[in-house]
Amino acid sequence: MYYMNFMEREQIKSALVNCASSHNISLSEMAAESGIAPATLTSFVNDVKSGNRDKHVLSMVTINKLTKRWPDLASQLKIANPSSYVKIVPYIGMIDRTNGHTVGGLEPDRPSSLSVASVQPNYVAYGVKSGHPIIKSRVYFVKPEPIYDDFNNYIDNLVVVECDEGRLVGHLFQHNSGQFSIVDITTIKNEKLPKKISDCTNIKWLQKIEWIKP
Repeated sequence: MYYMNFMEREQIKSALVNCASSHNISLSEMAAESGIAPATLTSFVNDVKSGNRDKHVLSMVTINKLTKRWPDLASQLKIANPSSYVKIVPYIGMIDRTNGHTVGGLEPDRPSSLSVASVQPNYVAYGVKSGHPIIKSRVYFVKPEPIYDDFNNYIDNLVVVECDEGRLVGHLFQHNSGQFSIVDITTIKNEKLPKKISDCTNIKWLQKIEWIKP
């Protein structure tokens, strides 16, 4: 089990409290001896709402410092070597499925990154802005370098694309006229052609969605 893949905030908080208790120290002392600010732990454990800390998770930099100083914490978190198994992936945008599948900036109350099991190559991520909780929990991973040409090679692929109509997400489709559009292929079972989300004129760049975290 990798850190933050399956663990809830309460489990992580419990591991921190148990570790501090077993060494007969406070959370502040535990943090200080690990070389991190005491407020980092106390705010996380106490769900301090200032700066939306009650919604954020501890970074892997913090976890690495803690488990290096307190190896038994790694056992409680079920990670042998966090830096070997986990990567921090930054969010670079949010998909709004209720507004033409457009892609906008990050929301103030959403974390700026997430922790995932170590993968190659490096990825950046798009989150989902609104919708059913199952949909909102999805994360779309792309390579950080956009593609600026040979768009024909990505027809039928799920992509994030920048064009005259805006920044959109969907499957790239090309009409007989040569015009590109972004479509929803989930409708193809019931229709002769997939439902068009938007025309896609003068593509500037695109990013192929490599995988989706449910």
